[in-house]
Amino acid sequence: MTEMTQAQAEELMDMFADGKLIDSINTSLALHLVDLARELGRDALVGRLLDHAAKVSENPEDQGWCQFELLKHQGASRDELIGLGVQSEKDGLPGLAAGIFHHVSLMSLGSDEAGLFANRSMRLREQADDLEGMIYGHALLAHIAKSEEDFEKSQLHLQKRLDIIPETEKFERMEALADLAHSHSSLGELEQAQALLIESLEIATELQELSGILVARWGLADLAEISNQPDEAMVQLSDIMTVFMEAGAIVPEPVRERISKLTAQQ
Repeated sequence: MTEMTQAQAEELMDMFADGKLIDSINTSLALHLVDLARELGRDALVGRLLDHAAKVSENPEDQGWCQFELLKHQGASRDELIGLGVQSEKDGLPGLAAGIFHHVSLMSLGSDEAGLFANRSMRLREQADDLEGMIYGHALLAHIAKSEEDFEKSQLHLQKRLDIIPETEKFERMEALADLAHSHSSLGELEQAQALLIESLEIATELQELSGILVARWGLADLAEISNQPDEAMVQLSDIMTVFMEAGAIVPEPVRERISKLTAQQ
């Protein structure tokens, strides 16, 4: 959880656990709380939130989202979810249908149908002009293409994902730049990978985002080693250690191990 700590999330759930506050919230908030309650393993609260969300839903789309979340909560089969997606599309609810087919694609990963449902979801996202959904959709399509060893297609979707992320969404751009860099590196396009990682690192440094700094500098260390520049790799890894120590955070063990290994080789 990036937006709140585990303790804060548990405290928020406790506020709704006795049922009194639930009556005062709308469908949208109730469904957002469902995701959080599910993540925390609060199954009983998930059920109560879903019941309330359905009761106060005011339009067909809200009702459809409630039905979708309820089916997931009940462990519905893939065919049941596909049926709801098809019906939602027929009812002129492309945003809802796209969300359902995206979920079905995730359920289908490893099979030929994963790409079919992901592409169907993307078509609907585009129809609904759902920018956030398209960002998620390109990430999913890139993952599927990579799993099928179609690295050029995967890179194409990662580039499209980056292109549509607004400049103001810095954390998302930081992650997308690093993902695209890894794709270029896999294809031996080291200069492009390095430029993307440097840009990702700049954002991570601005945001003081340790995870982003770790990913970018680790990738730059990889590129340095590939280019037979162990000293530069050591600089990148040492910078990771310095940033973590200055922030009072525990230095990841793989970083320490990699520094020790490089030191032994010199």
